[in-house]
Amino acid sequence: WLAVLVLPFHPTVTAFTGPRASFSSNGGSTRIGTDHSKRSSSVIILFSSSPNDDWGLEDTGEDPRVESMRSMLESSWDGEVMGIVPSGPEKGAEAASESVADAMRQNKNVLMVDLRLPSYDITEGPKMYDNMAAYDFCSFLSDNLRERKLIRKSLILVRNDKERAEIDSVRSLRDEQNTISNAKDDDIGENDVVGSTGESEDGSQVDDFRKTLMTSWESTSDDIITDEGVEARSPPLVSEKKVSENVNSSHRLWSMVGNEEISSGPDMFNQVIAAADKNALLKTEEDALIILSPYDTADIIGVRRIMARYGQTRTIIIVNSRMETLPRELDPGVLAYGILPLIARSKGNDNGNEAGLKVVVMKRFPADWAVYIDVYGDGFVEATGSQSRTDGSDKQFPSPEWIARRVQAHVEGLSKQQ
Repeated sequence: WLAVLVLPFHPTVTAFTGPRASFSSNGGSTRIGTDHSKRSSSVIILFSSSPNDDWGLEDTGEDPRVESMRSMLESSWDGEVMGIVPSGPEKGAEAASESVADAMRQNKNVLMVDLRLPSYDITEGPKMYDNMAAYDFCSFLSDNLRERKLIRKSLILVRNDKERAEIDSVRSLRDEQNTISNAKDDDIGENDVVGSTGESEDGSQVDDFRKTLMTSWESTSDDIITDEGVEARSPPLVSEKKVSENVNSSHRLWSMVGNEEISSGPDMFNQVIAAADKNALLKTEEDALIILSPYDTADIIGVRRIMARYGQTRTIIIVNSRMETLPRELDPGVLAYGILPLIARSKGNDNGNEAGLKVVVMKRFPADWAVYIDVYGDGFVEATGSQSRTDGSDKQFPSPEWIARRVQAHVEGLSKQQ
């Protein structure tokens, strides 16, 4: 989509949203507002990228949107008005848990969280989507809810066993690294002065671990990317890296369909139902489910089956749903927390050093949608004027046109004050 705003006092800038699939693009544009100033007017273009957009990504490079959004959020954020800045999985979970907790205290048991940030958006593809960051967010969210005594333990469900296995592989490596680090700390504590022999042994241990880490990482990456890679290896990846669950953890990790084979043909429905009945089951001590990034047809079937089983009796939290149409079983649900940042840069400025107008669209239960704008780089303020909306579902982000109107009204208000 394209929403064009005529601003009388701001440099020409191009603003982009984070996720590629945030809004659909029909190739059209809308010019909103008129020039109320004698000074030369400028145009702001807000748009979401398409899969064909070239963001100058190299094979080893990071999407420039990521660092732009991170620095934008941290530099302009007003914690008193906007709550905790979601600068990482732990802080993001802390921010979301406040809204989720408020909803749960009002007897809402079907909740949604939507982070329109590239690292958490599965539709961004493997170059941008960080499944470990997304899992960590869910893990910290579970921790926060248990600390608030709202749940006893949750079951975090990823889409399939390949995703579960990849996450478990990294978790296993983390555990190994922590074990080595703790062992080194113990050795240093026992010896006030570490001799040269001890240093050599520690260094050898670290080198050995790095080799193990790289070997394991390379092998698991190949397994996860293609089905052929998995079939060519014996034993399969899903049997190699199953992490022993910590009984004191606030959650258990599993997948909606386990390692069951799901076809794309007419048998899909029955296969997903059978797989969900076998895998998406709560244990006695578990009273909440967190479903991560459902988006395709099989996921929709799985979510509907889970809702039929637990929708009336357990807390169900869906994190970053990208299902094109929400199933009717989610009608009672509420979007507890949502965030969409939009960043503007001066046209032709590729180094990202000069930021222009910044916008954050937020939903924090029980409040309505709010738009926060930083025009001059001195921090976010809530957009002036009415925030009510009549378009779309309350579980979806406001339309681009609604956001554009909010930005326009705020900027025009500032212009009249000058």
